Amino acid sequence: MRSVQFSNSNFYHIYNRGVDKRVIFQDKADFKRFYASLYLFNDSSYSHSGDRSPLRAHDLFNRLLKTEKRGSCLVNVVSYCLLPNHYHLLLEQMEERGINKFMHKLGMGYSNYFNKRYERSGRLFEGPFKAKLIQRDEHFIHMPRYIHLNALDMTSLKWREGKISDWNEADAFLDSYQWSSHRVYKGLKESLPIVKQPSVGTLFSSVDDYTNFLRQWTGRYSYE
Repeated sequence: MRSVQFSNSNFYHIYNRGVDKRVIFQDKADFKRFYASLYLFNDSSYSHSGDRSPLRAHDLFNRLLKTEKRGSCLVNVVSYCLLPNHYHLLLEQMEERGINKFMHKLGMGYSNYFNKRYERSGRLFEGPFKAKLIQRDEHFIHMPRYIHLNALDMTSLKWREGKISDWNEADAFLDSYQWSSHRVYKGLKESLPIVKQPSVGTLFSSVDDYTNFLRQWTGRYSYE
């Protein structure tokens, strides 16, 4: 999958999971650390301080919120969803090799943090991240919906089969799930500015437009 040749202004579905399908986010601190990393490493001027001890999520958040000067973004994060043993991202490359740079820092940074925290060694992820070029408009508008609905894997709702009978229950769960950009698409503010609102506006004209599109999910749409 890493043979994909990334080009500027193109969009890619990026995903990966833990080796042997292991849990890579064991608690809120882990989710928060990876979430903060989505912002921290999307900075062309970022350089590691040399301190190999991983920052706690709380300390990292405080540092990021106080940082005023940032370089240009390597990627445009259009949508994301973090699940206990895997993650999905929809990225637009903003500069040459931007996705490779961003994903290398993200993968290495989080792996070092996780191994240090849980006193383990070795590979955390299944392998290099997977990437699929989004080639058609209908795939592009579909991807945020598919990515956000992945959070329903944590419920008994059979979303992959298109059998969501209670959309009010599904909406309530998605609205409450912290580790997804679904909440941004619903007009809520993020703790860190990872997804830019203009990106959402190019896909959906309003929150109702997005919600209605979400509810049109049938389980039959191929994102390949």
